[in-house]
Amino acid sequence: MLFLDGAYIGGAKGQPMRFLNVKSPMKAELIRLTHTIAQRIGRYLERQGLVERDTGNLFLTQAAVCVSNEDPANQLLGSSITYRIAVGSQQGRKVLTLQTLPDLETDSPLSCLVGEAAGFSLHAGVATKANERAKLERLCRYITRPPVSTKRLSMTRNGRIRYEFHQK
Repeated sequence: MLFLDGAYIGGAKGQPMRFLNVKSPMKAELIRLTHTIAQRIGRYLERQGLVERDTGNLFLTQAAVCVSNEDPANQLLGSSITYRIAVGSQQGRKVLTLQTLPDLETDSPLSCLVGEAAGFSLHAGVATKANERAKLERLCRYITRPPVSTKRLSMTRNGRIRYEFHQK
């Protein structure tokens, strides 16, 4: 999502509105907000029957499984968010996941503008001015990209799904 770094005020009795900047959030605020977002998404997925709360009351963990068998898409969704194989002889097994390594620079200027909690992250380190339309468009395209490129998906001869990684 995109948010303004402030609010418009004024506009009463024919006066023009003006934009009032607000200060950047602190890292603790970002972490708290990220945690709240993660909890709410987890509760929503639980209400939809896509995940089950595990013994540690955490969402999206190894014990999270699809509950609803009414729609086959629900099983696929449940498997995808829990990193489990959805169909075939290895159904239910955990899949190999690749994760990025954390930055070595913990003192980078942007590290204080990222909140992380329960596998979710909230990044507040990118800003653009009103006249920077190209930068705004790049940012919008970036945050609305799909998580997986369907152009890189294919089916193997034995019925497995292959994902080709970008070659550098």
